[in-house]
Amino acid sequence: MDDITLEELIKQAHKRKIDLGEEPEKTIKNCSAMGLIPKPARKKKKDGSGITLVYPEKTLNKLRHIKALKSEGLTLEQIRDNFAILYVQNSLSDLFKDADDNKVKQLAKMIGGKEKELEAMVESPLVYLIEGMSSKEAKKLLTLFCGVGFYSMLEAQKELEKFNFNDARKALFKAIFYNSIAMLRMARTTNDKNLEKAASKVYEEMVLEPISKASSLVRKQFINSVEDYLEEKGFDKID
Repeated sequence: MDDITLEELIKQAHKRKIDLGEEPEKTIKNCSAMGLIPKPARKKKKDGSGITLVYPEKTLNKLRHIKALKSEGLTLEQIRDNFAILYVQNSLSDLFKDADDNKVKQLAKMIGGKEKELEAMVESPLVYLIEGMSSKEAKKLLTLFCGVGFYSMLEAQKELEKFNFNDARKALFKAIFYNSIAMLRMARTTNDKNLEKAASKVYEEMVLEPISKASSLVRKQFINSVEDYLEEKGFDKID
């Protein structure tokens, strides 16, 4: 069979335990409108009593795949936090890359400390871009940030076309992350108060808060690893 009617599609979904919610017909039509499943064709009913919608038979598998992804997918907050952790880890990797012994000890002390030095160290390049750079200095970085944001949106679109929803959301968050920084800088440069207010809110919620949270987690992981090492060697734990 090359196609399947809407009514049969709902029956088969129920038979295979694909949860389409309280209004399965509406769910299917919404999925079609969003481009997640193929659009139906309209055909005359065999008995001549009217028109019916028919879908490619593969639509059933697509619905099952979509529902599975939805039930197992990461939340936006989880994706945001994961992205922030990667950002913090990459920042630390860059700092350690060419560091001498003294710098490594200094950075290790900063990471293991109780104060928020780590957060400040990771956030400072972003704050510097927004607050400290001249227009000329910021141009290249703003172009880079806008470029990363733009290509991340294209990446999100490609992942959506392949039904890779989590990857699409990750790419979308990356776009929001970089574009919010660039937008805040441009709003302050042009003195657009309304845009600055909106960009500030996004910047705080989607950039600074997750980075602070991720930095705190990285610090805990660092302290735990040091304490495990000390315990293994028979030393006292860190106060």
